[in-house]
Amino acid sequence: MRKGIVLCADDYGQAPAISQGIIQLLQQRRLSAVSCMVNSPYWQADATYLLPFTEQADLGLHLNLTEGLALSPLFIQRYGSQFSSLSVVLAKACLRQWDVTIIENECHAQLDHFQQKLGQLPRFIDGHQHVHQFPVIREALLRVYEQRLRGAHTYIRWVNPSFQTAFWLKKAIIYASGTRALARALKQSHIAHNSSFSGIYDFKQSSHYPDLFPRFLAEIGEGGLIMCHPGLADKGSEDAIAAARYQEYGYFSSQQFLADCEKEQVYLRGFYRP
Repeated sequence: MRKGIVLCADDYGQAPAISQGIIQLLQQRRLSAVSCMVNSPYWQADATYLLPFTEQADLGLHLNLTEGLALSPLFIQRYGSQFSSLSVVLAKACLRQWDVTIIENECHAQLDHFQQKLGQLPRFIDGHQHVHQFPVIREALLRVYEQRLRGAHTYIRWVNPSFQTAFWLKKAIIYASGTRALARALKQSHIAHNSSFSGIYDFKQSSHYPDLFPRFLAEIGEGGLIMCHPGLADKGSEDAIAAARYQEYGYFSSQQFLADCEKEQVYLRGFYRP
């Protein structure tokens, strides 16, 4: 039986090479969702390239609290303009040292930037490095959801990795950061979310991506979501996963990707759209 899944490219707007690679894959209909990093200095220019795809793909907000500069004056006043590293953000979240109202303001500011450039609210929200499921941060996000997003039927990414395949340690760390708590909150609040999730791997093994992706396809269920991180080659980039992005882009541009989808009887679709 054929199964429809969401294939989502993360980090749109982070750098021109990333955005250009994603746009080319959208043109080839090799993606069905794009997650946008709106606090990047490249967002203002790169957002316009997404406008032709507002109906073709799910365009969402990649809530970012670990890279670049904050957008909310309240966040900047309390914590400074530069976001902290992932380890610091997670530690402060687990210790509940974030102010939920200030995180809520930053969420609103990033939503504003998304809406101003694309003329619509995001069809989904997730988090850069999965911060949206961390303690305090998920509480702020759920507040914002009720204030602005419920009427738009925005869905939220549920990061529920399968432990049937490799990369258990990375998956376990992600799972422990809030997967169960977010799932419980989404169900209690009747918020739409993907049924299953895949795409986690060690970026150092990106040269094996054509062998890894069929595993993602096999373990994902109907209505599930696979995240990916494609981008064009960017030799001068300081991005730690720039090489992995180009490996992923090459695979998704290939005939092998289509053949792998056909073998697993998978087709790409939006979350709400067939």
